[in-house]
Amino acid sequence: FVKIGLILILANFLSRNREKINEPKTLGMTALICVLPVGMVYLQPNLSTTIVICFMILCMIYVAGISYKWIAGAVAVGIPGFAALIYLSLQGFIPFLQKYQAQRIMGKIFHSSSEFTDLNRQQDNSMMAIGSGQLRGKGLFNNTLSSVKNGNFLSEEQTDFIFAVIGEELGFVGGVAVIALYALLVYECLWIAARAKDTAGRLIASGMAALLAFQSFANIAVATGIFPNTGLPLPFISSGLSSLLSMFIGMGVVLNVGLQRNNVTVQ
Repeated sequence: FVKIGLILILANFLSRNREKINEPKTLGMTALICVLPVGMVYLQPNLSTTIVICFMILCMIYVAGISYKWIAGAVAVGIPGFAALIYLSLQGFIPFLQKYQAQRIMGKIFHSSSEFTDLNRQQDNSMMAIGSGQLRGKGLFNNTLSSVKNGNFLSEEQTDFIFAVIGEELGFVGGVAVIALYALLVYECLWIAARAKDTAGRLIASGMAALLAFQSFANIAVATGIFPNTGLPLPFISSGLSSLLSMFIGMGVVLNVGLQRNNVTVQ
């Protein structure tokens, strides 16, 4: 729920300070607003959700009108900094990035190495399950012993690896259909953002679009072996009431932004 709360709070703050968005004081206040909730999520520990929230925050700051000079500076510092962070964490020198987290990243980069076989087993089984569905899948609610649900090939197939079940049961066609539905939802958020009556509404819809797009992509990327193994629910599909409810709340707020625009147009 902190994701939705941050979208609303940041939309309010950035809309009131949009003329001063490039001032260090405004950016510092933005960081101060975010540091406590983001830090608490990280300390659970939950690095993957922390990355999703940070991506969402950065997208909202971009939509608020941040200068490209700030963006270029952040990229110039961030890329070598990230590489140094991974190297030092593997040596055990970075206390806020656990060694197992760095090993997951290295396991993805050096996938063929026998050193990382156990770390990659879940993803390998997930990709085999998706591939076994071929074009049309094995059928919805397939319960054979060779399925990912009954064969004990995945430990969290109902949440983190739900897309493996989709690929196995519905095949390539079903997987593409699910991705297309997410693309339509993100497009709807961006369409509402482009027609919002004020900056706050535009930021709310853009923040929700960033959250939905990146979290969906990250979950599917893990299941298909694009991203290192991590745990994120697939919005609206993975098991978990709090995830489902929070996403519905977020989309409800976005639809409210769209309705306000319609009301203004009618008047």
